[in-house]
Amino acid sequence: MKAAVIIEKGVLSVEDVPTPRAGPGEVIVKVRYCGICGSDIRLFADGFLPVGLIMGHEFCGTVSEIGQAVEGWVAGDRVTVNPAIRCGKCHYCRRGQWHHCLNSKIVGVHKETQGAFAEYVKVNADMLHRLSREVTDEAAANVEPCAVSLRAVRNSGITVGDSVVVFGAGSIGLFVLQCARAAGVGAVYVVEPAEGRARAAAMLGADRVFDPRQVDFSAEFNRVIGSRADIAYVCTAFPAALQQAVDVVRRQGRVLVVGGGMSAQVIPEYWMWKEVEVRGSFAYLDEFALALELFRQGKVRVDGMISDVIPLEKMPQMFQDLSRPTYEIKVLVHPE
Repeated sequence: MKAAVIIEKGVLSVEDVPTPRAGPGEVIVKVRYCGICGSDIRLFADGFLPVGLIMGHEFCGTVSEIGQAVEGWVAGDRVTVNPAIRCGKCHYCRRGQWHHCLNSKIVGVHKETQGAFAEYVKVNADMLHRLSREVTDEAAANVEPCAVSLRAVRNSGITVGDSVVVFGAGSIGLFVLQCARAAGVGAVYVVEPAEGRARAAAMLGADRVFDPRQVDFSAEFNRVIGSRADIAYVCTAFPAALQQAVDVVRRQGRVLVVGGGMSAQVIPEYWMWKEVEVRGSFAYLDEFALALELFRQGKVRVDGMISDVIPLEKMPQMFQDLSRPTYEIKVLVHPE
């Protein structure tokens, strides 16, 4: 089969590799779409990922081969896949916090678990989630990032009627926007300089989109809105975003850091004076299944979010393009 393989640090190549076979408890999924994640780009560029790895953890497809002792699935079933494998034995797994598993493996991140930038991918059967006809293939390939966003919204202690600000309108930010809407917030404001991403935010329900390059963004936000927000979500690596988020929330407001790769510029004294709670949100627990249900109900969608669909052969160039500042939102790889 064809697959995009890391052949040396920072070098990606489309190669012919052996097609995986299903062992006991495993299935082979024929990949329909696999999304390129910002973490893929960053870890690849930093040389964190091992040579020989096939990346790709945001994907959907159809069951093509079933291993021994697997029940409930037949060839042709449409599926999406939770890419996390946990040990079930460590301190965090025993407490139901398996997203912090000390021995976790992520499909397409650890070499023992080759990913879905390929025609076929092998996964454990218990990682599969069945797709209903209401969920398109494009949506199914976005369940994983939506689950990350949904956990951040749940972690924020959001309540009906809250006003929230989302910094960054990439895929994570746009899903935070939609999940916050589904939670019944009073208003959602988005901070995004890129015109295409700003349009997507407006289409997906933002009450207003702000350009963070304003000379005094915090003052401009307060002038236009007339108050401070209850919660801010930082879904961008823009260095000033974290402090701007602290500035625009009310006293004793909350700031959730959701995006990765940030080198922040902050003034901790401001956090103290306002008694602002700043915390991170990582991965997901039951949010994967819940995110899939939100797609099924039409409460979240990918309208305006798919920037491009490319074949495997274009991946090396796309990874170079995405390693530079870009206004893409979500690029899907279609192996065929």
